[in-house]
Amino acid sequence: MNLSEVKYLKFKMPEQEQQARQVAYKVPIVTLLKNEFIQQEGWNPNYININENHVSRINLIATVIDKQTSESLITLTLDDSTSTIQARAFNEDIRKATDINVGDPVLLIGRPRKYNEQLFVTIEVVKKMDPIWTKIRKLELQKNFNLDSSGEKTVIQETPTETQSGAEAGIERVSSSSLNESGDKILNLIKDLDDGDGADLNQVITKSGLTEQQVQPVIEELIKLGEIYEPKPSKIKILG
Repeated sequence: MNLSEVKYLKFKMPEQEQQARQVAYKVPIVTLLKNEFIQQEGWNPNYININENHVSRINLIATVIDKQTSESLITLTLDDSTSTIQARAFNEDIRKATDINVGDPVLLIGRPRKYNEQLFVTIEVVKKMDPIWTKIRKLELQKNFNLDSSGEKTVIQETPTETQSGAEAGIERVSSSSLNESGDKILNLIKDLDDGDGADLNQVITKSGLTEQQVQPVIEELIKLGEIYEPKPSKIKILG
């Protein structure tokens, strides 16, 4: 899969209305940089226009190749083998990246921004990852974005036609409904069973009282939502 949709964001607007979390996408850095950034007004999120998808939230797995720190700003330079981009945390949010160092492979969820014609990503969540996940993501992006081994795009993906599904056009969608009761139950189990390295997937399934066939789609959905991640095979951990 190359674009993963994230469903809901827990924050309140001035009218105290619960808002749906903007779509989050797995996308190569080179694709972010080569497409148009759209600045919007008011509460409408800024986005990058990719195949007519409004990419306002991004899921990156990349390696930190530089880190700059001041009292009110941390800047990480990320390399996913297709290109590099800066990720920034401001003011109280710098705590999110204080334990991240040069050389760390990280999972980062954030939002695109532009200043002085430079595109960067504001850090929403950033976590260290096992290096194997950078290789897995690289292979995933090569397949789904038609990249060669150097990260260069070999075929331009066209906007979906009436006969072309979103998945065929490099887009995978998840419905925008909120997490159901099973999702909340699984999240609570992961939190309770986490031994520091994450919760064992088999234990989560056993303790849930559900079948593996019932739990697996929930786990996959929570990963796409950016609620959990896999720090290592068969281990799952709450993200954030």
